[in-house]
Amino acid sequence: MVIEELEKASDLVEDGKSEEAFKALKAIRRSASKGFEGRWYYLYGEAWRLKGIFDKAIAAYGTALLRGLPAAEFFCQALIKTAACHRALGHEKQAFAFAGAAIKAAAKAPSLKREAELELAMAYRLKGDFKKAGAMLERLLHAYLKENDYGAAAFILWALGGLYRLEGRYGLAIESFKLSAAYAVRDHDNSARGYALFGLGGVLRVAGFMAPARAAYVQARKLFLKTEDTFARAYAECGLANVLRQLGELDAAFKGYRRAHRLYSEIGDKPDLGFVEWGLGEIYKKRGEFRNALACFKNARRLFYGHAELRGEILSELSMANVHYLEGRTAEADKMYFAAVTKARKHGLHTYLETFT
Repeated sequence: MVIEELEKASDLVEDGKSEEAFKALKAIRRSASKGFEGRWYYLYGEAWRLKGIFDKAIAAYGTALLRGLPAAEFFCQALIKTAACHRALGHEKQAFAFAGAAIKAAAKAPSLKREAELELAMAYRLKGDFKKAGAMLERLLHAYLKENDYGAAAFILWALGGLYRLEGRYGLAIESFKLSAAYAVRDHDNSARGYALFGLGGVLRVAGFMAPARAAYVQARKLFLKTEDTFARAYAECGLANVLRQLGELDAAFKGYRRAHRLYSEIGDKPDLGFVEWGLGEIYKKRGEFRNALACFKNARRLFYGHAELRGEILSELSMANVHYLEGRTAEADKMYFAAVTKARKHGLHTYLETFT
């Protein structure tokens, strides 16, 4: 029966086996009756989301919502997942729109109310409204811990860790990521543990603790190496390359960035591809190849623009100013540098103080 085949595909998605889920879904597509089309497309979206190809996931969820889903819970969940995918791509307006729609839909699916609120909090974090996002996340964290929901707690602590890092509160960020990893272990979720390690490696790196940062990225890389999560594998390569660059291992870092570039390009992740271009630019700058460096920084800023990635834009502009100064274009460098600092201060960021970035 179709419903049994769909349940099998759902189990494969739950186990993180996206390729097997695709095969199972394609096998039943022709036989799927009209009443199950929405469910089919929802699972198709889930498989794409697992692979980190968020634009295709968004399209599939959209079709599922149009074709109709079997219960209010599925409808609300599709809205939440769509919001999450837009957030991952830096689409601020869409993330807010779908998170808000999920909040309304949760009236008919009360078990998903907190999950919808969590996605709305993440949209506020994306916007840069750290005060509102932080308050919402902390309230939800207390509620989930009260119920011993370790999986939800791991995710929220990961989100808070990233928020604290952007605020320059590195001690709190480190503590949050460590707790996130610990709760992920208790929930037997290696994926959540890997993302907590990514966050930990990142904040340790910008705080100047290179050895533990490297260890965190290496550990996370092993967790995702044989998975189908392309986004995570790209993240691991880029994060480790950042550490290697800062340690002066430029050739190894360059190769890591190239691997990350290929993977991020494969899934069309423009904002994270921007960080790869920025990293490559930093290597060219250290090698004295200023023309190549400037080209990378310009590419990075273009990729960041319009994807709610202000920190990336500011990093690119600071690096461009640095190259202009090295080229002897002091007035141009001065103007760009202070414009970037003004932008950072306006949005409560401290990017210009990140000595170890």
